[in-house]
Amino acid sequence: MQFGTVCIIGPGLIGGSIGLGLKKRNLVKTVIGVGHRASSLETAVKMHAIDTGMLHPEEAVKNADIVILATSVNQIIDTAKKIIPFMKNNSVLTDVGSTKYYIVQQITHTIRKDITFVGAHPIAGSEQRGVEFASPDLFVGCNCIITPLNKNSKGLETISSLWQLLEAKIIYLSPEQHDEILAYVSHLPHLIASCLVNSIKQEHVVYGASGLRDTTRVASGDAELWINIFDQNRDNVIKSIDQFMVELAAFRSDLQKKDNTLLLDRLKKAKLSRDTVFHNNHKNQGINK
Repeated sequence: MQFGTVCIIGPGLIGGSIGLGLKKRNLVKTVIGVGHRASSLETAVKMHAIDTGMLHPEEAVKNADIVILATSVNQIIDTAKKIIPFMKNNSVLTDVGSTKYYIVQQITHTIRKDITFVGAHPIAGSEQRGVEFASPDLFVGCNCIITPLNKNSKGLETISSLWQLLEAKIIYLSPEQHDEILAYVSHLPHLIASCLVNSIKQEHVVYGASGLRDTTRVASGDAELWINIFDQNRDNVIKSIDQFMVELAAFRSDLQKKDNTLLLDRLKKAKLSRDTVFHNNHKNQGINK
């Protein structure tokens, strides 16, 4: 057993997949799940994503070697403050939030000296929510960004090992770097997908085929979850919108001028940039994340 007892607060798609992945690979002694609804915890137990479910996080974390905060980003800080006094000595606290700077800043000010906090963000998942969509291999080949403040801590080694054993690729960034990059590669695409759907008359959407479906897939994500992500990374998202508007305005200008040469250059540049990354990933992994 690598990690002893692991407590996952929020065993949904991501948290449930962590539990399934750890159990499939025999990396834990026990997985405790904490949630708001007994029915969801029962589902997680039946799926073997967790061994036991509890409704009260303060009780659940007492014997845990690792506590993973897998709630929505707006709940992570309050949950951390609630459980930290009850965590055992030398345990490790981590999260899987899609934003990092605000979360890391707040939890670092709250953490006890005998506990290590390591921020993390596995770049995986889907527009679906709920443990019923969890998979033990969800993180295979995906990037997991870890945002350590203390690069020599035992906790960092533990969390890095956890994600590596779940077969994710580890990337170390500062919380600030994480939020700046994710604004462009994750948060902006979701915003654009939503805007694209909203710009089409409802009665016309039915005429769309796979191109529209694939381009707007992420717009089906949980709206409340995403509003909290945008809120915590507001400044970076605004910068990414500004950059996108510059590109969109240039495209519009080329269309008005009927400058097909520049339009072709833009389309070729985009194709090359995307194909270089995603086609190579597809060939190397056999799957397209």
